[in-house]
Formats: sequence, C-alpha cells, structure tokens
Amino acid sequence: MKRNDLAHRVRLLLGATALAGGCLAASVSWAQSQGPTTQPPRIKETQTGSRQVTRAANPATDTQVEELVVTAEKRAEGLQNVSNAITAVSGATLERASVVQVGDLTQLTPSLQFGTRSTNIFIAIRGIGQAGQDIGSQSGVTVSLDGVPLLNHFLMNPTFLDVERVEVLRGPQGTISGRNATGGAINVDSFGPTSGKDGDLELTAGDYNRLGLKGYFNAPLTDQLSARLSFNREEAEGWLKNAYIGKRNDDTDITEVRGQLLYKPTDNLSVRALLDYTHDRSDPDFAQILGRADPTKPTVTQVPGYPYPQNNLKDLTFYFNEPNHRDVKDYRAAIIAKWDINSDVSLTSTTGYIKHNIDLTDLDVDATPVPSARFDLIGLYAEQETQELTLAANLGQRADLVAGLFYMHGESSEPLYLSLTGFKNYLVYLPQEMLNSYAGYAQFRYNLTDKLRLTLGGRYTTDVKSYDEASSVAGTPGFHADRGKFSAFTPRYVLDYAPNDDTLIYASVARGFKSGGFNTLGDVSMPVNRFDPEYVWNYELGLKAMAFDRRLRMSLTGFYSDYTNLQQTIFILNTATQVRFPRVQNSSTATIKGVELEGEATPVKGLRLTGAVTYLDAAFGFFCNNNPLYPNLPTSPSCVGATRDGAALPPGAVQLQNNLLPQAPHWQFNTSAQYTWPISSSLEMTARADYKWQSRTYFDIYNNPLNSQGAYGLLNASLGVGTQDKKWLATAWIRNATDERYISQASAGSGATPAITGSLGIPRMFGVTLNRHF
Repeated sequence: MKRNDLAHRVRLLLGATALAGGCLAASVSWAQSQGPTTQPPRIKETQTGSRQVTRAANPATDTQVEELVVTAEKRAEGLQNVSNAITAVSGATLERASVVQVGDLTQLTPSLQFGTRSTNIFIAIRGIGQAGQDIGSQSGVTVSLDGVPLLNHFLMNPTFLDVERVEVLRGPQGTISGRNATGGAINVDSFGPTSGKDGDLELTAGDYNRLGLKGYFNAPLTDQLSARLSFNREEAEGWLKNAYIGKRNDDTDITEVRGQLLYKPTDNLSVRALLDYTHDRSDPDFAQILGRADPTKPTVTQVPGYPYPQNNLKDLTFYFNEPNHRDVKDYRAAIIAKWDINSDVSLTSTTGYIKHNIDLTDLDVDATPVPSARFDLIGLYAEQETQELTLAANLGQRADLVAGLFYMHGESSEPLYLSLTGFKNYLVYLPQEMLNSYAGYAQFRYNLTDKLRLTLGGRYTTDVKSYDEASSVAGTPGFHADRGKFSAFTPRYVLDYAPNDDTLIYASVARGFKSGGFNTLGDVSMPVNRFDPEYVWNYELGLKAMAFDRRLRMSLTGFYSDYTNLQQTIFILNTATQVRFPRVQNSSTATIKGVELEGEATPVKGLRLTGAVTYLDAAFGFFCNNNPLYPNLPTSPSCVGATRDGAALPPGAVQLQNNLLPQAPHWQFNTSAQYTWPISSSLEMTARADYKWQSRTYFDIYNNPLNSQGAYGLLNASLGVGTQDKKWLATAWIRNATDERYISQASAGSGATPAITGSLGIPRMFGVTLNRHF
C-alpha cells in the first residue's frame, strides 16, 4: 500500500509520538512511585566502574524476574544498567522456546525480521538489513559468535549449540558492538569451560523421521586447566516434496563439534581457546514459483498447455527437475585472553579465524521440470581473520572507560557456472573480493551526580575493498575490477538518569555507517556496479524499570532514524539481452520511526510472562526507479530528469517516496508464558507457549502486494516433566502448531510470464526431547 496521503502520514507520526511520549511520561511517574521506601537509592561501583543498583547484586527468587547480565558494551553488567535497546535471552529460554538458530529469534525479539532463500540470509532490525545477495554486499545487522563478527550474510544463521546467552541490540551500533551495524547487532555467546565437572545429554525424536543427539561434557584437567566438549548431530527428512524427481528438500543433516580449553595460570589471567567444526549437508529448495507477480499475467505454469502438474503450496508439493544439493563446511577458532592488570583495569584480546565454504550444485534455474538450464555450481567461500584489543578501566569513583582496536581481514569468492541444454558453462562468473577493515573506538561514562550519567563514545572505521571478476558469456570472456576505501566516524552521545535503584531513563544520539562496495553478481556487460556507504543518525528515548519487588520488568523505547544513501537491491532489465540482473543502488533518504515495548512478569510462583510489541513506520524519501515488472508506465512527474550513477533514468521511472522498506511490517508482537508446578515430592511439570504475530511485510521496494506476506502468526508450545533437581527432563514440543503457510523471502519476476519465486517458512513440526544432566 502506498501512503501518498500527507494527512494520513502526519496522523501516524503524531500518533506514534504521542504514544511514546505518553507512555514514557506515565511510566516514569509509575516507576518513581515503585522505588524502594526503606533506603535511598545508592550507586555501587563494579570493577569497571559501571553503575549498578544495589538490588541487582541479590539473586532472583521464584517470584522475581531474573537480573540478566550482558556484555554488549564490552563489560559484564546488569541489563537494566545499559542505556541501549537490548533483548537478552538465556540459553535455557532458547531451549524451552524451541529456538534452535538465529532465524528463530523472531519468536522472542521485537523489531527483528528474518528470511531465507536458498543460502541467502535476510536479517533486518527496525527495517534495516542487507542490500545484495552476493559476497560484495554486507548486512546492516552484525552477527557475532563469541565476540567475533561474521564477514558475510550467508554465515549469519548458525545453529545454537551450548549457548549461554544471546543479545539482540536494536538500532545503529556504530561505537562498540558493531561493524556495519546500521540496523543492529546480534551477539551469540557460548558457554565456556568451568572448574566444575558436569555434563548434559539430549536425545530428540520427531516427525519427518527426525533424530538428534546433542550435549556437552565439562571437566577440570588440572587446577589451572579446564576443558569442555560440545556436540550436535541431527537428521530429518525434508518437508518440501519434489514430486517430479521423488526427492525431499529442506531436510536436516548437520554435525557440529566444539572443543574448548580454559587456562587460568593466575587469578588475574585467563586464556580461553575454542575450535568448532560444522558440516551441514541439508538441501534447501532454492526458490519455488509461489504465484503471480502481475495479477493480469499468468506464470509459466499457468500458460494453457503447460504439460506438468501445478505446485501445491498447501501440501508443500512442487515440481522441478534438479535436486538442489548443498554442502557446507565451517571451521571456527577463537582465542580470548583476559588480563586483570589491577582491580580497576583489564585488557581483553579476542582473536578469531573462520573458514566457511558452501557448495551449491545441480540447482534448478526456472523452478519447473523443463530441462532448459541449471546452475552446475554456485560456490560461496569466505575466510576471515580478526583481532580485537579492548581496555576497560575504572577511572575513579565516577567514571569508566572502554577503548579498543579492531582489525578484520576477509577474502571471499563466489564462482558461478550456468549451463543451458546443449551449451555447457554458457555463463561463468568468477568474482572475488578482499577486505581489510580497521577501527578504533572508545566510550567514556561519567556520573555527573549519583543519578545522572553522561556517555560519550566514538568509532573511526576504514574499510579497504578490492574486487575482480573474470567472466564468460557464451564463450566471450570479460573482466572487471575495482578498488575502494570507505571511512567514517560514528559518535554516540547518551544522557541517562536513575531516579531510584530500579529505574533508568535515557536519551541517546548515535550515528551508524555501513561501507560501500561492489555488486559481484551484476550484469558483466555493464561497468562495475559500485555503491556508496550508507549512513544513519538515530535519536532514541528509553525507559527501563523494575517494579513490585522485581516481579515486573519493562522497557519502553521511542526512536527516530534518518538514513542517507540507504543501500537497496533493484533488478535492471538489460534491453539488449532481455535478462534481469540485480543491482545495488543508494536511495536518497529514508526515515524510520517507531515505538518498542517489552515486559516480563512473575505474578505468582512458577509463572513467567514475557511480551513485546513494536510499531514501525519505515518509509523511503525521494527515490525514483524503474520497475522491471511494469516497464511501460508513464514517468512520474517528480522523476523527470532523475539520474542514476550520473545517467538519466530510462522512461517509466516511478516515484517510490513513502513506500515501505522491505522487511518492515507496521506492527509485530510476541508473547510467551511458562508455568512450572510440582506434581509430586520429586517431579515438576513445565508448560510453555510462544506466539508471534506481524502485519503485512513487503519483499521489494515497489510494495507489490503480490510480492509480500500478509499478516500471520506462529505458535510454538511445549509440555515437560522433569525432576526437581533438574537432572532429568522429558519434553513434548510443537513448532508452528497451527501449520501456518507463510513466505520467508521472495522476489518478483518480469516479462510475459512473471512469477513470484521464493521460499516458504517451516510447516508444523513436533517431537519429544529427553534430557539428562549430570
């Protein structure tokens, strides 16, 4: 839906502003009234000089919400003490909610969107995600594993194994927690070795012949050395049926093993070493024909005389003539060394190495049984080395400092071989890219009074990228190359106020930056598709509060983000070859404004309720472009004379101002309920339900209603029986309990028979998990 009515947009903005302001004002008044009455608020300094409330040092009871500890700002501190919009989820909650990988976090996290199409990963926070689908473009949401940020978007959906905590940071994270994080950051932290001796085994069986075994073993080897071994092996048949060749896609076939050592030669020095190997041979469906892109034009499968059966989305049956194989091997290593120089200063070194190889073979091109073309190989190969040094210091009684240096070296390649019937290797692309990224950052916090704190931070980033691509089209060779240097300073300013021990109010201004680059899968008959950096200024007002003797925790955030040079993928029709190619282009501006409300409550013993709701208004500013689906439209008056890369746009350019950004629904909410009660002197039962809902979301910049997913909701549930000493637990679980059909990600074709092609989300799945802790 286009929103060209100015009055309507003003009402939306005023409504969102009034909601945020009204809720904040009411909540501040309410939170102040809930403060402690037995003693005045006090500030307590931790080793790093951060402010913590006195109550945070006390453990939560069965009727209190848990005080979560996060490391989003390179120091361990209570979630309520961090003046940032963060959702933190413990590993235990992930298990209970059947959240098994990054993409499942949408079930528990506000403002987060996720989609897949083959091996492409689409993550968006507050409407900001990635532009391209190749090695040359990077996501606006950073995903980090154990402190190591991932180089490319196709690495960003790892399976969770032995996870201690996941932190989702919303909004630009340009100072401490993010490289290219104009939308947000997701930090995944696994459990490290401990000095105790324990272990866990988990056996899962379910429909689609699912069988899985995972667990960990932890043990001290000496007084100074501890070890931890984690593992996961899971298999399941595919839920998407290729009835033409009798194969199932979207199956599960994954093996992961992680070994860790923790060496503590002294009380103030620790070194943690990690090695992880993952082999994933699950075969995705690549992309299927899901329906018409133009209501007046049939898809190729709807043309009279089409000799093959029609796809059936309801029973997940499709017809295509290639098997779509995938083989993923991931090698990950990290060394994390921390030296407590004295009681006020610590130095942490995080060294990371990742090698990630994906081979996609025998891929169907047209999503039909017609033997016209196939991708013999699409390879996605990435290798990265990172080094980060972080200094955390307590500067007296009122101030603290975090400062660091970061370096990343990355090399990526994406060989592509397309063959036509009777013409082997008709199209060959051999792009490769090298990245060297350098950054220095610092954040200084100063307590102006016992209740008022000022934060000043900044990061300077330089990305140097070089790209070259040998190619061949119908035997005609080609070569492209380019090099670019992209730099930016991204400051952050925060003022926060703690009226009592359980309340924090903050206002922040932050700048974000995502470097420019090169589209490595563009039209090789054209010059290199080079795109500029993306910038954002984000203005945020937030409240975090505890109330009713810590039975209720809530946070409320209002934000306004002003983007310039927003990177977006469009499809350009080469009129000479009649082939559509993706192209990354910078739109002029975009504004995103919204409100987020999160809460957690423990009204009675054993019952925990959580929930979140987001209202988002994410729209393009002045942005002219040509829609390849409708090439003969009249040029919009405001687009006459508009240019792209210095050249005039072709006739038919349309004005996209006020269109919604892709992956940016107006509304989304999630809610969870978990209740644990004793059923005997030694046994207890736990019931849990998780539900998320979102309004319509578009998959392209044109807001084509056929290239979108309407409003839908997903329900997960579980029922478990276990011993009260937590040594045994048997859980029956179900995901997508209502068997909702929904599109995960899609794109619109063009021409005489345009179709929507994409991937569906997972159908209903159920099973039983038996857990033994020792």
